Amino acid sequence: MHTRHARAALVALLALLSPLPALAQDAAPPAKAKAPTGSDYIRVRDVDDGSKALLQVSIRSFTKEGAPTVHLVGVVHVGDKAYYANLQHFLDEQDLVLFEGVKPGAAVSDLANADDAAKVKVTKSRQRLLAILVYRYLDKNKKLPDTLDESFSGLHGAMARLGKAATVDAWGHPQAFERKKVDGLEKYDIISLGADNAPDGEGANADVRLSSQKPLTKDEKSGGGEGIQVQLANALGLEFQLAAIDYNRAKWRNSDMTIDELEDKMKEAGLSGGALFSMLDGSSMMSKFVGFALGMIAKSPEMSFYFKVMMVETIAHADEMMDSQSKAMGQGMAEFMKILVIDRNAVVFSDLEAALRDEPTLKSIALFYGAGHLPDMEARLGDMGFSYAGSIWKDAVEVDASAIPGGKALMKNIRAQVNSMLPK
Repeated sequence: MHTRHARAALVALLALLSPLPALAQDAAPPAKAKAPTGSDYIRVRDVDDGSKALLQVSIRSFTKEGAPTVHLVGVVHVGDKAYYANLQHFLDEQDLVLFEGVKPGAAVSDLANADDAAKVKVTKSRQRLLAILVYRYLDKNKKLPDTLDESFSGLHGAMARLGKAATVDAWGHPQAFERKKVDGLEKYDIISLGADNAPDGEGANADVRLSSQKPLTKDEKSGGGEGIQVQLANALGLEFQLAAIDYNRAKWRNSDMTIDELEDKMKEAGLSGGALFSMLDGSSMMSKFVGFALGMIAKSPEMSFYFKVMMVETIAHADEMMDSQSKAMGQGMAEFMKILVIDRNAVVFSDLEAALRDEPTLKSIALFYGAGHLPDMEARLGDMGFSYAGSIWKDAVEVDASAIPGGKALMKNIRAQVNSMLPK
């Protein structure tokens, strides 16, 4: 593969799969102890005289007298089936799991005391999210879905949860999906019947319609969706995290910002809303590049091996690469990374502190997030008086160089290629 193609593939893989978004230097909070680095959470190890390489992700544990053990459980977005089964078993053994996943606009508890104006705003936000999912379904299937549920039936993780929650308006009533023909063309509308859940009405009881909002923007419409990640995992013989892990567990709690909070934070920072949806569903120009490359990967064992090794080496060095990217792109990237990591971590730690305060019978708590969030989380735990107690390393991806002729030499060359792209 030519160097320029390798660089494009490298950046694409980093954008889609990296669990290690860098922390801009002015974004990290002060810590009492030396902050850990990404390499404390992810590494590559050679086995069998270099004929195999293992991408490993750690679980780091922390203790404090009189408090439950806190496990920082890092994860990568694609990996071997056995890796996710192993993670599932570990997490199910814990008394509480706080996991990553952007929530629907305004949680139910937040809406309980909200006024009708706020509920109208939330309902419009939910309709807009549904419109994005309907548009992407239409673009893929060349027809409208029969129901709102059908528009996100093939999605996993955050987007599926957001879509399901958005089918209910801010008053707790189901939103209607109306299809009709206008001048021979099939159109649709998404409708909330307002506070009284009855047609027409005035004020808070007035119907809220998607058709009364401005059309979707180009940014909102664009993107390949998380299907790209699923297809890439399949092409490499791997699993996609959000499809492989069962989050529907009694002791698991979604601990993250809401989509409204993220949108507000990004607007304050002067960032495009399109970047938010790209973050949530994996859509970007890079995802389109990888989507184009999937056909070649699936047809060629050598290409599949090449991309798998590149993915492993890229993820292992993601903190260095993303730090370099952040500095090169300036303040905008620094603000984006602060929202993506620091602001979301603050939500997790608010939930953690509440659990420590209000649930005295807990013996263990796991924070289950992309590995890029965990160095900052570790610094926060240190400020709370927790001490490092040990690590367990999990094998996330195994690369077998014997799978293709000359695999060991090719793996060596790929590593040299990746190293040449690292900041000096």
